[in-house]
Amino acid sequence: MTAEARPARRRRWWRRPMLWALVVVLALVAAAVGWAWNGASGYYTYEPGDALPVTASTGCTTSGGNPHLPGGGLCARLVVPADRVHPVAGKLLMVDVLVGQTTPWQYALARLGLLDTFQRAAELHSARDVLGGAPAGQFTCQGVQEMDQATTDAPVAALRRLGYSVKATYHGSQVFLVQAGSPALKGGVRCGDLIVAVDGRPTLTAGALVRAVESHAPGTVVTVTVHRSGSGGHTVTRRVQVRLGSRPGDPKAGFLGIATQDLPTYKLPFHVGIDVGDIGGPSAGLALTLGLLDALSNGHLTGGHTVAVTGTIASNGAVGPVGGVAQKTVAVERAGATLFLVPAAEVATARREARPGLKVEGVTSLAQALDDLRAIGGTIPRT
Repeated sequence: MTAEARPARRRRWWRRPMLWALVVVLALVAAAVGWAWNGASGYYTYEPGDALPVTASTGCTTSGGNPHLPGGGLCARLVVPADRVHPVAGKLLMVDVLVGQTTPWQYALARLGLLDTFQRAAELHSARDVLGGAPAGQFTCQGVQEMDQATTDAPVAALRRLGYSVKATYHGSQVFLVQAGSPALKGGVRCGDLIVAVDGRPTLTAGALVRAVESHAPGTVVTVTVHRSGSGGHTVTRRVQVRLGSRPGDPKAGFLGIATQDLPTYKLPFHVGIDVGDIGGPSAGLALTLGLLDALSNGHLTGGHTVAVTGTIASNGAVGPVGGVAQKTVAVERAGATLFLVPAAEVATARREARPGLKVEGVTSLAQALDDLRAIGGTIPRT
């Protein structure tokens, strides 16, 4: 063997292991990316959103789809007659959560237990939990319908607390969720439809709709009459044929596979409008109610403090649970709130996330929220 041949053999000897090592590394990286990509597709990530003032101030104006303040910050706009508005001391904040499809990076960090290290309070939730069994395409529609309910019920709860008489007229059941693979989805019922009759018999409330459907045996084909938004914003009437399924837990009762809410119109003593822009979901209800009470009474509901609020509201003042309380707690801290009112069922979650300087109280009703505001020096309007 010549001297010239030996270096060539040594180069071949060390290059081959390095090449195989590179191949193995690339294969592992590809497998990891594929694992994270596939895993992320089944999840949504909750992240802290915005805490925005609820105000009747003329400084909160709407342009470009979202209300904003002169400095550019977002706000929730209350529209009431100018002669009924009082100057407000302190701030009332509503708070939202950013919800988006989980990225492969977020999924990998979560599985390694490091997501909170890079994104405080960020959490992964399964698509099933977020969508409630509805197709992903309904997510935006669901949020819009729920916020419509909140902006309808908040003025009623506030005005009734101020002693006004508010009467309701019911028009049907608003669909805010159609389950994937359900009889309703197969028959053509859509999120956003207003169901007004089953087999020609009026169903003007959600309860009436449930009773009408359950009175039929599974397998029965029923005609569901809906009012639906058409082109140009006009409402059109459609009659869709649905073969009923079996209600879970009661195989003898008919089942559509939808979630609905009452859609009443209320006769208010004066005009009240609410604009929250493109924010969806029901959790702003209590904050909007308190904001209206503050603007329409003495303007000292918060005692001059910055108070953040989350929770659904019913027209009778009942407060219901919401999602994303951990993320909302971070958002209200960043906004400088000193008190955070949350549904009682979720107070433990908020307190675990809260840092010193933010007091958290749980409530189940508008009356209880007012008691908490009185405790920090707020002036509560008389009924």
